[in-house]
Amino acid sequence: MEAGRGGRRSLIHGYGVARRASWLELFFDLVFVVAVLRLGQRLVDDPTAHGVLVFAGLISAIWWLWFSFSYFADLFDDDRPPSRLAQLTAMLGVLALAASLPGEAAANASRFAVIYALLLALLTAMYAVVGWLDVEAREFCWWNAAGFLAAAGLWCGSLLVSPPVQYGIWGVALVVNAAIAGPLAYAVVRRAPTQKSHMPERFGLFTIVVLGEAVLAVANGIDATGWRGVSVAIGIGGFVIASGVWWVYFIATFDSEAGNRVLRAGRQAVVRSYFYAYGHLLVYAAIVTAGVAVELAAEEAAHRGPGHDVAGRLLGGSQLAMIVGCVIIYRGISLSVGRPVALAQAGVGLVALVVALGGLPPLVAVWLTAAAWVVLAVVEQRAASGRSR
Repeated sequence: MEAGRGGRRSLIHGYGVARRASWLELFFDLVFVVAVLRLGQRLVDDPTAHGVLVFAGLISAIWWLWFSFSYFADLFDDDRPPSRLAQLTAMLGVLALAASLPGEAAANASRFAVIYALLLALLTAMYAVVGWLDVEAREFCWWNAAGFLAAAGLWCGSLLVSPPVQYGIWGVALVVNAAIAGPLAYAVVRRAPTQKSHMPERFGLFTIVVLGEAVLAVANGIDATGWRGVSVAIGIGGFVIASGVWWVYFIATFDSEAGNRVLRAGRQAVVRSYFYAYGHLLVYAAIVTAGVAVELAAEEAAHRGPGHDVAGRLLGGSQLAMIVGCVIIYRGISLSVGRPVALAQAGVGLVALVVALGGLPPLVAVWLTAAAWVVLAVVEQRAASGRSR
């Protein structure tokens, strides 16, 4: 914490050379594993266009909660008992949310909306309390509190209508919330906070969470087909894909100081960095979807799953989303890529189109995608080695 006007100490994190995720933050991320696993299983059970649309909406809602609580912790969490209790309360709410994911019953959707609104109300209260205590952060906190309060009101209002109109209101609430409690707040306040940030580490940790779900889906696909040779080969290809994503994200492009560098660059850079934050949603959704696609590919190859090419469409679509997400992330922190990397990324996108539209056998689709990620990882590694020289 730093001293503010009149000798007061601001609650904004402003100490130390670097920050690391706390044990409670790691526990917090673990709770979201439950929600991600349940969402992945829903997609396995319904890999149709409708199922993909439902999955996209729900993972957006779940991710927004994770990001919102994580960013508050990046700004203000001091790991004292009140902060711990607030995060533990949020974790209990997320567990309840995961247990009430909307299904066929309208009651599930209403329960989900009520719990979600309560979690947004908790965030409203957290920002309001800090704004009341800390004059340096007051205006910024009140803008964020307004964003979460408006969204909570919309979620509550959605109880007055039935699906699918109810789901449309949820989408509007997310857009309003993400616009006000973030870019708009930073753009309009007279004094924007400049904390010592560890959000890149938090994004990296959540990437590990969703990669773990994808690897579990691969294992499920192998086990469900009785360890047939083609299923094992598809599972190995799925693991290569996950490893390629890990390699590109952590070895070639991860930068733990990206957040602090953006904060030092000024307000416009901070507002633009929300592309970096929001682009991760596409990456996370794509990783989970790819794991589901590999699991379905193993079942298709063993003639035990959905009709042929369902896995191909899911896998190809997920890779397109992944590349778009990567480009958005790079843009958010002004990370330039050389021609070889850009060509390799375009290659992954081209392979994704072929896999999505080509009607390839499951084994070919998975291994063609895996090969594209191996090439991209090699090119990214060479580019990263060249930058470090």
